Amino acid sequence: MQFKQFNDSNIFRRWAAALLVAGFCHPLAAGAAAADPAAADADRIAVLEQKLDQSLRLIGELSGRVRDLEAQVSVKGTPPATQGSSAVEGPAARAVPAEAQGATEQRLQAVEETVTQIAAGAGQRAEDTGLPLHGFADVGVGNHNASFPEHKGFDVGALDFFLTPRLGARTRALFELNFEVGEDGGVGVDLERAQIGYQFSDSATVWLGRFHTPYGYYNTAFHHGQQIATSLRRPRFLQFEDQGGILPAHTVGAWLTGSQRVGDARLTYDFYVGNSQRITGGSLDMNNPGNAHGNVIVGGNAGVLFSGLLDGLKLGVHAFTTRIEDQDLLPAYSTRVRSYGAYAVYDTDRWEHLAEFYVFDDENLSGPGGSQRSEAGFIQLGYRAGWYTPYARFERASLQQSDHFFAAQRFGASYHRYAVGLRFDLDLRSALKLELAQTEDTNRDFISYDEALIQYAIRF
Repeated sequence: MQFKQFNDSNIFRRWAAALLVAGFCHPLAAGAAAADPAAADADRIAVLEQKLDQSLRLIGELSGRVRDLEAQVSVKGTPPATQGSSAVEGPAARAVPAEAQGATEQRLQAVEETVTQIAAGAGQRAEDTGLPLHGFADVGVGNHNASFPEHKGFDVGALDFFLTPRLGARTRALFELNFEVGEDGGVGVDLERAQIGYQFSDSATVWLGRFHTPYGYYNTAFHHGQQIATSLRRPRFLQFEDQGGILPAHTVGAWLTGSQRVGDARLTYDFYVGNSQRITGGSLDMNNPGNAHGNVIVGGNAGVLFSGLLDGLKLGVHAFTTRIEDQDLLPAYSTRVRSYGAYAVYDTDRWEHLAEFYVFDDENLSGPGGSQRSEAGFIQLGYRAGWYTPYARFERASLQQSDHFFAAQRFGASYHRYAVGLRFDLDLRSALKLELAQTEDTNRDFISYDEALIQYAIRF
């Protein structure tokens, strides 16, 4: 009866469980790795190792159980063939665990090999200087070009490559290479951002290189890939330097940024110092190799990101000061540029509201002195209604032409613009945008024009 008890026990159900664990562990792990080799390898390794440990413990327990039962049978002196089952049942029953154990060991060996391969691959990728590459592109058509209103018809916007190399646990890098069509129709290549950083913690990261100057909100929230922005284009005074922008959108220097949770809110901060920019060819240039006189731009940005009932709301202030030379004149003309302002953002699943305000208190350092006050700002309201988003924007810049900083720039005139638009998200990676706008220059040229624009923007 002893062998009958062994045969009726739950040991075969436990062997079956072991076979299921060992049999399915390897195919599922291999399938997951094949489906997404760049996924979280550490999590998959942990799961596989846990299953492997469970299976090994179960095999050990079963082996000990079999030895104990065989010892009991041997002590009682009752041969298996004499029990209530047939003579064939005993050897067959004893043979099944041996075969099952062999199959289980083979599967466990396969699991061990899979774990080893994934671990080796994860370690290799952790040390590898791989180059994750993303891209953005846009094309358009309209009665005016979105950036250069003297042109009309179809246009090619830009092809933007966004690179984030994997360098280590705390070392960070970001490079943005942009191929864009200029006003003359030629294709220019700009290394828009080239920044290498080190993250001390969530509350402090230091970047060195060329980065988007962290004033306001819009300039660092939206880069050159137009697909990520709701609107068809940036506010005119916040355009990038080679597209008519009047602010130093890029800085070459050092940037300290981070955030810290305080109660239910999160405080964000930015502090930066870098080469002062210059004016050449009627546009701002960020002095990539340095500047002749060692002038610097110094600035900061502080914000509060709320949660709870105010989740999605961010309020902030910003300021910078620099000395900018107009090198189109000999001798060069210098201006002390001081800018400060505030911004408010309300960004949720349904709403996207943006508002920024800038004040300029500049001083002519060459020629007639005195301070010159100018202002600029915009407000944009958007509603995310599923796969489409209507938006409206008003922007205005009142720029004193007695301020040489603005007078020396081709697009340094005062203006205001009304715009309404509609963004259609065709899928997760492409968007079709329509915009109607009216723009009026309120000094210098005193021109006004209406725009009907279409843009098709993608990311890959």
